[in-house]
Amino acid sequence: MITEDDKLETLLADPWIAKKRTRWPISIVIIFLTIFALKPVIVDRLISRAQAYSSNNMFINAERECRKAIYLDQYNTIAWNILGDAYNSQGDIPNAVNTYIDAIKANPANKVAHFRLGKIFALDKFYKKAIIHFELIRILGPESPAALAGDSFSYYQASLEMLLLCYEKLGKTDRMNEIVRELAVLQNRLKNDQMLKTDAAK
Repeated sequence: MITEDDKLETLLADPWIAKKRTRWPISIVIIFLTIFALKPVIVDRLISRAQAYSSNNMFINAERECRKAIYLDQYNTIAWNILGDAYNSQGDIPNAVNTYIDAIKANPANKVAHFRLGKIFALDKFYKKAIIHFELIRILGPESPAALAGDSFSYYQASLEMLLLCYEKLGKTDRMNEIVRELAVLQNRLKNDQMLKTDAAK
């Protein structure tokens, strides 16, 4: 008597079925590898769209694109920063704060998120909380000339200026003097870098 197990073994022994069975896992692997290879391209495209939406004050659309990018790459610093900025620009401070905190968790060296978060705290007069983030940027140090060439805004210099304000509000004269000296050193360095760049262009 032929049992159901016998029928199944006969079916699986069929050459056409066996061929298909070997092809299925390979097809899945190919699809996975294709998606994996295209993921950075897709993320870059989503971020570009989010930046365009933000530039045109279309913050809801920017949020949507950022969430898609973060879903694909949870450590993408730019996507986190744009999302936090979108909330901040709409006055949604609680979501902005939480997003910047998540951005810092994803990348503790994220100067943009530290600065934005510190500024929110400073504006709300939570100077001690603000100082934590500005001091972390200070620890990370000045940007390289190459980095400043791409983005002329120095988060290091801006954080020193914000620290000066925060320490003034807290009456920390010794820390203020320390920051003033550091700013003077930075200004001299930037001046020398500019002179070298001018000489090289001649």
